[in-house]
Amino acid sequence: MRELLAFLPYALRTALRARTRSVLTLLGAALAMALFAFVRTVDDGVQSLAERADQPVLVVFQDSRFCPLTSELPRRYERTIRDVPGVAAVLPTLVFINSCRSNLDLVTLHGVDANDLERVYPLQFLAGSVADWRVHADGALVGERLAARRGIAVGQRVRLGEIDVQVSGIVRSETAGVANLAFVHLDLLGLARKRLGTATQFLVTVQDGADPEQIARAIDAKFCTDEARTDTKGMQAFVAAAIGEIAQVVAFARWLGYLAVLVVALVLANTVFISAESRAAEMGVLETIGLTKPRLMALIACEGIALGLVGGALGTAVVLAVLWLRPVTLGVEGYGIDLVPGGATVVHSLLAALLTGALASLPPAIAVARRPLHLVVKAE
Repeated sequence: MRELLAFLPYALRTALRARTRSVLTLLGAALAMALFAFVRTVDDGVQSLAERADQPVLVVFQDSRFCPLTSELPRRYERTIRDVPGVAAVLPTLVFINSCRSNLDLVTLHGVDANDLERVYPLQFLAGSVADWRVHADGALVGERLAARRGIAVGQRVRLGEIDVQVSGIVRSETAGVANLAFVHLDLLGLARKRLGTATQFLVTVQDGADPEQIARAIDAKFCTDEARTDTKGMQAFVAAAIGEIAQVVAFARWLGYLAVLVVALVLANTVFISAESRAAEMGVLETIGLTKPRLMALIACEGIALGLVGGALGTAVVLAVLWLRPVTLGVEGYGIDLVPGGATVVHSLLAALLTGALASLPPAIAVARRPLHLVVKAE
């Protein structure tokens, strides 16, 4: 190992001999690894949203409706749902979103009853308080991610969607979607949307030991012949249905990330092979003065691994810097997929770059090791 470290300056000078080739290889590796890191970030965002949706909460939605803007249930359903055995709390929710389609500027408003909010959503206040929200009819509790994207602070008056509100608090929650929405009073949003007496959905918490599936069937049976039939699912199943299409797109994009890594491997292999061929005489001299075949292979591999790691680190750093400096949230039917690169993304990208550099260097290193010394000397 000490002998190989002594050759690092030599490997650096080798890369600097062909600056244009080395720079182009680094840029290609950086671009491909940036794509890989971005795809990993989106994939992690989808997985994180799915994990946060694993809550003991049922979502009562209008049957055969998909976008929240199309679901309309009578508020009187709340009393019937509360009477179902096993139901602990019911939160009627009127939802407004700026677009049901995928977008990068998601604004979601949940009009809720102030007294029942914390019985369904476990909230942590980063600023402000729920007491201040309750006393202001035009107050709003804003999720931390939405507040960061819009630069919102407590005490400000802002326009969210169709209404002007005063920010009473910035909240955080482990429940799916809360980071990208704002809670407002139910009557305020009902007046703004001209939908007083209706709700988009009912969020239902169940008692300990109760069977959620049995409660869901009982709720749907109550309204199977009413003016608006319901479709009740667990929150995890409801979120999975909402983001199902984007999840399939992300699964396809994952293969594009792997393809980008493969392209990097081919580019690195070509660069290292050309570099090794142009230095055949030098390799012969090094072997003549006592450098063994395995060490010679390791020396060749150092160049490919270094190019792969530096390019991978550069591409990953660009993605991290962009997404950290400018938070991005992909909105799908009222749910936000946060593109937040974490430590796992960095580790996976650097490991991919290291493995790519090592595998790309293997064929040129084997070719150098198999070349007879007398042929190199004769060619020289």
